[in-house]
Amino acid sequence: MIGNKHGKVFIIVLINVVAIYFVYSNVTTESSNYLHEQGDDLNRDVQHPVDAFKHEIKTKDPNKKSDSDTTVKMLDPSSIKTEKQAVSKVSVISSESSYVRSMKNVLSIKMKASKVNKTQSVAPQTAQDEELQKKLLDSSEIDLSPPNPVITSAVINILDQDNFHSLMTERAQLLKRKCSNRRSLPAVSSKVMYAMKSKSLVWCPVYKAASTNWMHNLLHLAGKTEDEVKKIIKDHPNQPNDQGRVVAPVTSLSNIRQIAEQEDAKLLLIVRHPFDRLVSAFRDKLEQCHGPQNCTLDNNWYYKQYGKKIVTQYRNEAVRRLGEDFFAEKNYFGSPLPVMRTWRSESLPSWWEFVQYILHTSPSSYDEHWKPASLYCSVCSFPYNYILHFENIQQEEKFFAQEMSASDLIHPRWENRNDEGLAKEEILGKYFNMLDDKDITALYKIYEDDFKMFGYKFEYKHLRLNLKS
Repeated sequence: MIGNKHGKVFIIVLINVVAIYFVYSNVTTESSNYLHEQGDDLNRDVQHPVDAFKHEIKTKDPNKKSDSDTTVKMLDPSSIKTEKQAVSKVSVISSESSYVRSMKNVLSIKMKASKVNKTQSVAPQTAQDEELQKKLLDSSEIDLSPPNPVITSAVINILDQDNFHSLMTERAQLLKRKCSNRRSLPAVSSKVMYAMKSKSLVWCPVYKAASTNWMHNLLHLAGKTEDEVKKIIKDHPNQPNDQGRVVAPVTSLSNIRQIAEQEDAKLLLIVRHPFDRLVSAFRDKLEQCHGPQNCTLDNNWYYKQYGKKIVTQYRNEAVRRLGEDFFAEKNYFGSPLPVMRTWRSESLPSWWEFVQYILHTSPSSYDEHWKPASLYCSVCSFPYNYILHFENIQQEEKFFAQEMSASDLIHPRWENRNDEGLAKEEILGKYFNMLDDKDITALYKIYEDDFKMFGYKFEYKHLRLNLKS
């Protein structure tokens, strides 16, 4: 069929019919809805293309002569055979064109309906655009704050030992300025200090700020071999404080002050961002079972000392605020992240409950792991001259080791790491998202001295804490 002229004409017409039918079938949903509403009127005027085709075939009068038939009769007899082929071609085009006209009529009505429907929807859309423009112009509607807290400034690049000395002097002067207007200064407690007279070293450990690493550094500074260090650790399992005391036993305050008065005294303090340290302490000591390898609630000292009391006091309020499902197993029993080291259950306190405990307890009675460093180490009563920041510990510790001529003994070991490879800002975001502005502001007031004396800042949502200092 494709080889003769009639077949070619039929194929061309069929392609046009299919193309028009495809356009018809893909008219927008809005016009379809409009036609559905106006169906009664339109159905009287228009038929489906397939029905139109059938109607054309049924109603076509076989006896009625077309214009093409009349044309044939007027032809010269000698060219009848040739012209019959042309007549057949014209007849097919004429017949198929009637189908095309029917479909064009349908499409025309559809387009009119679409135009009417679009015209009706212009006003509401314009109103929506005006409302959106107003919101965009209203800065109160737009929150451009970062999703996680911002707690660190630009990384300090220490170029040489002189640069390190300048940094230490700058930090010591900041501490002195912040302490200058204090009327009463807390007494220094020699019980919390670790002193090594042979090294002219006095160190006050800020727990959760490289404290475990530095307990072991003391062992190396004292000249202990690796085997001796391993034995000390074995003799005092899970007790780094006691391990350090093997070489730096508690001494009198007078002995500590004698060391501090030496010209080459190294009075060391390692600090950490207060909120980062607080979250770290909670995750290590209270969020999961903390104790021996086979930890249970019965042998978990932190649970018995703090956790059980916190849950008893604040769980009902936490359920009202956060919902019972918050403490379900699928939600890690109220933890923003799954615990990695041991295990957790609904018996252990949540971060929100811990913060309520912090806010309603006197800082003087805090455990050393979350007591403000400025309070625990009496920083306004002792002349610390080396203040290292935990956030830059690898670089700063290296230069401090050079000061002590002990580069081969002091190394970062990153013990008790509990971050699962996440950035500290991301971890902080998950925990501080559970607190409202009132709680965060109240926490800041408790740790305000740590922020101001050590130059730490905190930005979260619209809160800007200690950005001016």
